[in-house]
Amino acid sequence: MKREVSAEARKAQVMVEQAMGDITRATRKVLMDYVSKMYVVSFAKAIAYLGLESEDALDLLNSMNDETRRQVEAFAKDYQKSDARVISEVEHIVTSSGMDFTDDYKIIKDNIILSGKTFAENAVHNFQKETPIFKKKIEDCLFCFEDFQYLDDRAIQKVLKETDMQELAKALKGASTEVQAKIFRNMPQRSANMLKEDMEWMGPVRAQDVDAAQANLVKIVFRLSNNGDILLTLKEDYGKLYI
Repeated sequence: MKREVSAEARKAQVMVEQAMGDITRATRKVLMDYVSKMYVVSFAKAIAYLGLESEDALDLLNSMNDETRRQVEAFAKDYQKSDARVISEVEHIVTSSGMDFTDDYKIIKDNIILSGKTFAENAVHNFQKETPIFKKKIEDCLFCFEDFQYLDDRAIQKVLKETDMQELAKALKGASTEVQAKIFRNMPQRSANMLKEDMEWMGPVRAQDVDAAQANLVKIVFRLSNNGDILLTLKEDYGKLYI
């Protein structure tokens, strides 16, 4: 037998249903607004990276309806290609696509010096300006930890003055004998012996810790080079490249 609902109970049910409906609709609207705005903002960052007046950007804008285009252009004008927010967004998009440029970077690294000093400087400058999301990648093509063996003794000594010995010990755990020899040769004998002992006592070091330590030393090299304190040289057999 169906139980009758009192007027008071029915009124309460209606109010509960309305309140729940309000919450559900408001939540959906917030999500839709968020997705819509994020879509437009992401589009704007990509357009800013391409260049608002570039042919590629104009092709994309022309494919949008008037309202979306207006919103994208308005947001894009607030961004510059070199903005960290723009670079982060584009880097995420490119990385998510699964593209792999390993072979291309190897070609660059193997041939940049052979291309000649003037060409190399211009090519690197233009690439970093046109494709700033890969600034770090192109720097790695120009100098990596193994290239320490090509730095002159004065540069090595300046880098060592800026370097924590524990960090150096970790970095050398994954270095070639050539790099290790170059480093040890530019240290006082007693310091070199102590560093070797530290490396022995340290035992096995995780690959990611070695990579992090080596990356920190490379950062020191770039900082000193940018400040004019050292001359960054690569592959001495091919001459010098001034960065």
